[in-house]
Amino acid sequence: MRKAVVLMTVLAASVAVAQAEPLKLKVGSGAGQGQVSFTLSATTNSVDPVLGNTLSTTDSADVTVYADGVLTASAKAALIAGAVGNAGEYGTWRAVQVTSTVLAFEHMVGDLWVPATAISSLVDTTGSGTQLATPESQVVFNLGIDPSAVAIGFDELGAPSFLTVSVTNSLTFIRAIQPGDTADVLVSEFQAFLAAQQAEGVQVTRTSPTSLSLSMAGTSGAVLNWQVTDLGLTQSATAEAVVAPNTLIDSTVIER
Repeated sequence: MRKAVVLMTVLAASVAVAQAEPLKLKVGSGAGQGQVSFTLSATTNSVDPVLGNTLSTTDSADVTVYADGVLTASAKAALIAGAVGNAGEYGTWRAVQVTSTVLAFEHMVGDLWVPATAISSLVDTTGSGTQLATPESQVVFNLGIDPSAVAIGFDELGAPSFLTVSVTNSLTFIRAIQPGDTADVLVSEFQAFLAAQQAEGVQVTRTSPTSLSLSMAGTSGAVLNWQVTDLGLTQSATAEAVVAPNTLIDSTVIER
């Protein structure tokens, strides 16, 4: 029986170039039947060159891919790319292949393709990890678990289940999940761990009883791993990465 794992790795790294780069999705192979789902969003700030007024707009599209069995990473990436092309209003979203297993995403605004500024509600139940990356030096990660979800204490193979969260490549929170554990309990313990560690450059905000927002500013090579193996929580745990919006002046994309 396939072991269902939700594993999300979010990487924020600073680079020496001035031009902002889009969020990227690095796709792992699929170990068995399952699905990958997420929501793409693109926020743009349009600036009136005469009056200087700014209008912010956000467009979103839901993406879902189903895997019937084992897939290579490149085959899984191809399925995701095809689903993105059919998401939202037809012809307004596209996946840009960085490598055979790494995708970036763009949205048509007017006659311009602009980078996606958020990938949210990311769930991968195909038994492999999915990595979100951005070279932006400021990024917000949101983690959450469905408040109605209750842990059963083991994974699909019957082994003990765990919650693992790593931040900034050095702080690791590992919690053996017990039957009956709720999202509130697990999120509270992770928040307490971060508060005790006082991680430099990481600001934690409790956005609800079952969700956290982690703001990282000025970080270099910051990594966030989010792994839940419990059968009762696997499909209820999500991750999100958000960077600064695109800015348009005279229908031209400028640096963030």
